[in-house]
Amino acid sequence: MKLPRTALALALSSSLLLAACSGSDEPEESTDTSSTAADASPDAADTTGDAGESTGDAGESTGDAGESTGDAAGSTGDAAESTGDASESTGDAAGSTGDAGDSTAAPGEDSETDDAVITAPAAGAGVLSVEEGEEIASQLMREAADSQNADAEEAAELNESAFSGSELRAAVAATSLRDIGITPVIDYHPTSPNVLAISREDGEFPAYMVVQSVPESGLPELHLMVQEEDGGDWKIGWSAPMLAGTEIGTFDPRSEGSTVIRDGKAGLSNYPSYVVDLLFQILDYPFADERPDFRTNNYGPQVRAAAEEQAASVAEQATLTQDHSLRSGTLRTIELADGSAIMFPVLERKSTFDVLDGMILEPSSAFAHFAEDDTITDSAEMTTLVFLAVHVRADGGDPEVIAAREQVVGANGS
Repeated sequence: MKLPRTALALALSSSLLLAACSGSDEPEESTDTSSTAADASPDAADTTGDAGESTGDAGESTGDAGESTGDAAGSTGDAAESTGDASESTGDAAGSTGDAGDSTAAPGEDSETDDAVITAPAAGAGVLSVEEGEEIASQLMREAADSQNADAEEAAELNESAFSGSELRAAVAATSLRDIGITPVIDYHPTSPNVLAISREDGEFPAYMVVQSVPESGLPELHLMVQEEDGGDWKIGWSAPMLAGTEIGTFDPRSEGSTVIRDGKAGLSNYPSYVVDLLFQILDYPFADERPDFRTNNYGPQVRAAAEEQAASVAEQATLTQDHSLRSGTLRTIELADGSAIMFPVLERKSTFDVLDGMILEPSSAFAHFAEDDTITDSAEMTTLVFLAVHVRADGGDPEVIAAREQVVGANGS
């Protein structure tokens, strides 16, 4: 079985640009809260953070092909299909609002008079200060970047220190596949991470920070940093590159904190769990005849094309099915200032090849690496983690995938 190589969101040639944010009144922090990726080639409401798994099958940031690239997105907008996956790359950008400050009297004015101006109290408070958030983000991004260049033993320690949950499993997989020359697609950038949002103090955990980095490749990447419990260590729990033509709208000021939607749908047009169900309808193979209205900025068409190509390439030897599920604890939804939200689910894809009687499949090098089997006569299964950022609207508009990444993390067969 020579599985075809497919295009992944990060395997893109053009540069992504980080949009400047206008109208900000927090110049002292020099941090934009509206970000754009442009002209480039990317259950129930479970509110707990992704569990800190320290082990995982080796894999690569690839799709189910088992090669060094994956099933994810290409460099153009989706074709204007009548159902699902619309092509427009309009974003959710909004004017930035700054962190609220204390009022002071004007120069020469008596600040003790009864006429002193009093500002309204802030809407809330972040789980940590902006300065603490930036320091934590910088440290984690340095450790993540170092792990990609360290030897196996040191990389294992750095992975445990920097990552948690699905992101840790993906990092362990990528580290293992370096042994056979397959490099990870994600490119952690160690300097000047941009903290876009800090979750609001609500007495509940996990707590979150949304961070953007721009690696040397020029492709902006989003990261969700997670603190599982009060006083616990912060870790990177999710990462993916932004897709072409997508934006992140403005979050609430970081000092006030952004609301985490932990139950229900708040003011959103759809429940986050329902949005995930729609993703299953778009990505499961064989594909349904009709697809829901869902903008994917070419991610959906690329995944479908890759699955169809894979199925066709082995049609004489095996049949292919792909099923997706939501990984426990990854339905994480952070509200934007306009009442819409960004959710950061991690899907688990099971790609199963059922071998026809009398046939033999030759697996890819990545499959053979962690399945320890280079001849398949019965069935083969590959496990891929799919990291997505989805904008869920409050105005009735279609959900939109704004970032995507895939990583093979396991395989078995006989």
